[in-house]
Amino acid sequence: MAAAAVAMVFGTAGLAQANSDLHIVQGAEVTIPPATGSFAGNAAATATCPAGETLTGGGANVTAGNSYTQNYQLASSLPNGNQQWWAYATNMDPNAPGKLRAYAICAKVSNVDVVTAP
Repeated sequence: MAAAAVAMVFGTAGLAQANSDLHIVQGAEVTIPPATGSFAGNAAATATCPAGETLTGGGANVTAGNSYTQNYQLASSLPNGNQQWWAYATNMDPNAPGKLRAYAICAKVSNVDVVTAP
């Protein structure tokens, strides 16, 4: 199987002060069903930090079900609150399902600053 898309986002230095090492939490792998007619198959996946830890970044991986990797698209990969990473993918291949997995980068932090873009 070929990887169709990968996206990882890491927190910006200074936004979170970690008291311990960062670690990656791997969410459950979910199946992206095959397309039906002109409708893409779609799936969402999450990875959640353990209690007491804060999300500092994350990402997702889509694995194609066959050699036509262009049919499998990572459509969205973003934080969902301060403990979970959420990802969404689509599959236009009518013959083969794909796989989607989300990853959360977690750490115990002493301070989290909220930054608003100008």
